[in-house]
Amino acid sequence: MARKYEKIARELRERITNGTYPPGSTLPALPELMATYEVARETVRSAVSALANEGLVTPLSGVGTVVRDLGTVDMHSQPGDAHPAWGSTTGDDSKIETVEASYDVANHEVAQRLGIGRGDRVVHRVRRYYKGRHIVLLHDQWLPGEVGARIHSETGYDPADKDAHERTDLYSFMREAGYQPAQTTERVSTRMPDPDERTSCRSRLAYPC
Repeated sequence: MARKYEKIARELRERITNGTYPPGSTLPALPELMATYEVARETVRSAVSALANEGLVTPLSGVGTVVRDLGTVDMHSQPGDAHPAWGSTTGDDSKIETVEASYDVANHEVAQRLGIGRGDRVVHRVRRYYKGRHIVLLHDQWLPGEVGARIHSETGYDPADKDAHERTDLYSFMREAGYQPAQTTERVSTRMPDPDERTSCRSRLAYPC
């Protein structure tokens, strides 16, 4: 069971991710967080410290806890191209594993990227890319709910079911459903892993987690 400070950190992390607390803004002061969550000062201090250790925020004297701008890079490629961080998918030591797939609701950033409304239904897929026994990439993938439903209806493949099919090439299913994907854009940024990611990746990442 997650400790109180971890639950607070998770909620604040989500608000940073979805744009409620954009880069340059400050988190609520410790007394406000204490009142909101009805916890002791040390608990909220631990939550904020966890976010600082992940590189998401920076405490500044006289200012408060400021949300950092980590910077992003947009990578464009043609569907089916090898991922820059992955390379060729050929060879016995290469594997892609879908570890999560379900319907979700779009947060601010996802809605903006997909051109849909915040709160609209989306398919969320999480995949691990392996080289040998090492994870070299964690990949979050989102698509509009209506696209996922059409793929399911036209092909029989449910992209929101991680155990539905061994194939991981979503673009081939999109083509079978009548879509013509022309370009994929990925927004890439770096940060330290959150506690759930550390637990998921420990002992299997090719790089420190």
